[in-house]
Amino acid sequence: MAGDIPKRRKGRPLGKSDAGKIAFRLPRGHFEYLERLVTSKRRLGDTVNDAARFILIRELDEMLSSGYHDKDY
Repeated sequence: MAGDIPKRRKGRPLGKSDAGKIAFRLPRGHFEYLERLVTSKRRLGDTVNDAARFILIRELDEMLSSGYHDKDY
């Protein structure tokens, strides 16, 4: 049931204590774009890793709340 899934806070993820580890490579253009957002625009976190984590968590939260796993595509 959707009620069994703990809700995450809105905004930037806090801490890494309960986080699992994940590693992946981004295409150069995507990495550079995140780097630009972080360094010059000061958005989505303090590092490129923070920005990527923020976006991934935001998208997964949206998938969970929309019931993406139950859709038959």
